[in-house]
Amino acid sequence: MALRKPAALLAATLALSAASVVGITGTASAAPATPAHTALTLQQAKAILDRDLRNHTVLSPSQVHSAGVHPDLSCALGYVCGQGANGNSFAYSQCNHTYTLPNLIGNGPLNNNQTGHAVAYFFESSGLFLFSSQAPDYETVNWTPVQYAIAC
Repeated sequence: MALRKPAALLAATLALSAASVVGITGTASAAPATPAHTALTLQQAKAILDRDLRNHTVLSPSQVHSAGVHPDLSCALGYVCGQGANGNSFAYSQCNHTYTLPNLIGNGPLNNNQTGHAVAYFFESSGLFLFSSQAPDYETVNWTPVQYAIAC
């Protein structure tokens, strides 16, 4: 018992001495913070989002695009049209109106044949934005998660 205490004390002293030599003891220090980055204003954030929605198709992880051949889906000029693998389809043209899609299931064509590069927006049942389509556009999408559309 008498030998254990001095041995433990010696081991602790050696460990602290080694730590001091290596430089892993003492207080930490850091340079003062500098305001190198600033946050976006609300107006800047909205401008970026608006520009992105105008210039790109935005996809959520649940949105799947097929790389295969697109089946033909005729769509009158001024309309955005779509069809699910189950055969249900839609053709919408009224702007600023939220449409409820007719239970589209599976992959199928999306034909945005609107004029003036109009953008159609698509949403899931909770209202979460899924993707957009800027005219003219023809592609295959997974319609299963899509519940609502705004033609333009």
